[in-house]
Amino acid sequence: MKCLSRSRQWMVAILVTVALIPLHGAALAAEGGPVPALKPLSADGQMVLSESDRCPVCAMFPAKRPQTAAAMTLKNGETFYFCGNGCLLRSWLRPTVYLGKPQTEIDRLVVRDYFSGRPVDGRTATWVAGSDVVGPMGPAIIALGDASQLDTFKSRHGGKTVFTLDQVDDALWKKISRRELPASKTE
Repeated sequence: MKCLSRSRQWMVAILVTVALIPLHGAALAAEGGPVPALKPLSADGQMVLSESDRCPVCAMFPAKRPQTAAAMTLKNGETFYFCGNGCLLRSWLRPTVYLGKPQTEIDRLVVRDYFSGRPVDGRTATWVAGSDVVGPMGPAIIALGDASQLDTFKSRHGGKTVFTLDQVDDALWKKISRRELPASKTE
């Protein structure tokens, strides 16, 4: 039997991980949902990541890659940190699957502006998919805090799809990720 090249080994590992993401999130919700972060966002919106915080979608540790981390707070004060914007968007679209909560319970989304790294409101950010930027789960979905940065970003990194949070639905998710979302649970 031939040995796989290192690049093929990485590709197989990535594909297996991506295939298991929906199973992990669904299993967490079946057990009552994921464990919220140890610490909430700071008063100025900074993420206060702990080593034990896990992304509720893929189970990665956001503290290991803080430059790509994103956050969601619920109206009850619970905070969840994500490894990247893609996992945050999956939870936005399927909070009953990944968090065990309806979307009406989501209070705040915080993402990092690509250029400055500062926290920005995910609801007002300009999002870009299909660029050459790679995140912890593969091709990254980028957030820009200021729409005037879009031309600069696209000239440096490309970008096939530009959108706002209110445009995110199942069809857009499938277009930008090439993956289906798990079925929604009854809210």
